[in-house]
Amino acid sequence: MKEIQDFTNECLKSGGMSQNTLKSYQCDLSKLENYVDSLGITEIGKVSEKVLKDHLGQLSEKGYSPATIARNIVSIKALFKYLVKNEIVAIDASENLIAPKVELPKANVLTRRQIEDLLDMPDARTAKGQRDSAMLELMYATGIKVSELIGIKISQLDMQIGSIACKNNKTERIIPFDKRTKAVLTRYLQDGRRHLITRTDEELLFINYQGEAMSRQGVWKLVKSYARQADIKVPITPEALRHSFAAHLVERGADIEAVQFMMGHVSPVSTNRYARENRDYIRDVYDRTH
Repeated sequence: MKEIQDFTNECLKSGGMSQNTLKSYQCDLSKLENYVDSLGITEIGKVSEKVLKDHLGQLSEKGYSPATIARNIVSIKALFKYLVKNEIVAIDASENLIAPKVELPKANVLTRRQIEDLLDMPDARTAKGQRDSAMLELMYATGIKVSELIGIKISQLDMQIGSIACKNNKTERIIPFDKRTKAVLTRYLQDGRRHLITRTDEELLFINYQGEAMSRQGVWKLVKSYARQADIKVPITPEALRHSFAAHLVERGADIEAVQFMMGHVSPVSTNRYARENRDYIRDVYDRTH
């Protein structure tokens, strides 16, 4: 339908949406469009609440997970919000759609000892080692996403007070980091980085051997490599450092809202799981030892 295409084009032009979100909208709304076409409906104004619910019911019957169906509802609601705002339809047919309850997967959290072992692996005598050390330290010290890490510019760092500014969807959050991370970053900035950059006006903080931006796959591989060197047996990805950052803060009594802000969570539900899992851990220790 033209209206669906117009909506996704508007999302693209706005520039305030990540590529992953845009792809999700396109994928989800393509499913909706195919279902509507199968019913012979050619006008968006004739897509009723019943049609939407039947579509979602069909997705469930096909074996789509509650998380995927919940995401489809988000996409559909975004579409109808656009349609109502632009007076293309008078009634929001998605208003009463309720997303199924989604159980968040258990966070992959490392112990403090495992974190220390991992952070000690890079060889600080080399430019690569200094870069890798700075990346690992910053991920654990701030809980930033890999997509944020590889896009950090020098201008986002405030080395005087020890913080990083992360922008996402037109919002900004300032995340502090500790003296240890500050020292590792300072060493990399003063020494290792100058051996990696190919031009003096390079803005990116982390650079590969080709003088280009690090890739997500590159970060994933180096984390895996250092985990093997540290003899960490549990599965580990860059996301584990992010989860460990949040879980260890909560474990030490950090305010949930503060952790939510630093993690960039829109909903407290995502952050609350760290508190819930910490309580489960304490209960397990109590049951085994008391």
